Formats: sequence, C-alpha cells, structure tokens
Amino acid sequence: MTTARIWIVDDDRSIRFVLSAALRAAGYTIEAFENAADALAALGEGGAPDLIFTDVRMPGDDGLVLLDKLKARAPQLPVIVMSAYTDIASTAGAFRGGAQEFLSKPFDLDHAVDLLVGPMAYRNLIRTDPLPGPDLAARIVDDVLVALAPRDRA
Repeated sequence: MTTARIWIVDDDRSIRFVLSAALRAAGYTIEAFENAADALAALGEGGAPDLIFTDVRMPGDDGLVLLDKLKARAPQLPVIVMSAYTDIASTAGAFRGGAQEFLSKPFDLDHAVDLLVGPMAYRNLIRTDPLPGPDLAARIVDDVLVALAPRDRA
C-alpha cells in the first residue's frame, strides 16, 4: 500500500518544516514548495498529489489563485487553505474556490494532521467510486467517524 502524497505550499520555511515533520510522522509522503509557481510546475510534471496544504498570502500567485488553478486542472484534488489572516474575505474566498478546510495560523500540529481525515476519506471514495451515488455523504461520514474513533490503548 502506498502512502498518501501531501504537498505543502507556503513561503514560510518554518511552516513548511514543522508541518512536513508532523505529516511525515503521521505516515504521509511530503513534498514542500515555497511558491505557487513551483507547485504548479510539479503538478504538470508528476501529476497531482493526494492533498495540498497552501498558504493564502505568498509572493507571486497567492493561495487563492493557486486554488483556482488547481481546481481547473484537478477538480477532485482536496485542498486545505492556511492563513494567519482569518478575515471573512480570505475564508469565504477559500471555500468559494473549493477548499475543503481552512486552517488558521498559528495552528496545533495534531489539529492540522486531523484535518486530513475528511478530505482524504472523500479522495479515497472518489478514487474507488468515480460516479458516487446518493450515499456518498453517508460513506464519508462513516469513514471519518471510524478514523477519528479513539484507538485501543492496550
């Protein structure tokens, strides 16, 4: 079984470092980019990852522009948008653009890792059932509840 590929797009090196470390520790394969242009180039070269974290405010194309470009190329790709600026316009713009989650900075690393559960369950269902029926939402909720259930601590 291959591990899910997660990309992190953020101009802040420290965010890329700590989020990469937390996600690697959770078992994900990580690739990090300091700008939208590099992520889009990688998308063209190697195909889409399983999920992308992107910052909103970055030099060049910001995260919302990146989100638009990602959704045009890979509409089913789950994207989690991050920002230290949690104004209504950024948050609403992220969700209007197709983001699955919005992560406010600074954030708890465990919370950031937990945010992957819903979007990854959705991504896995889409991969196995490209024409989902009306029960898709129920199956996603079931997958998320199982994933979030406390583990036995034997």
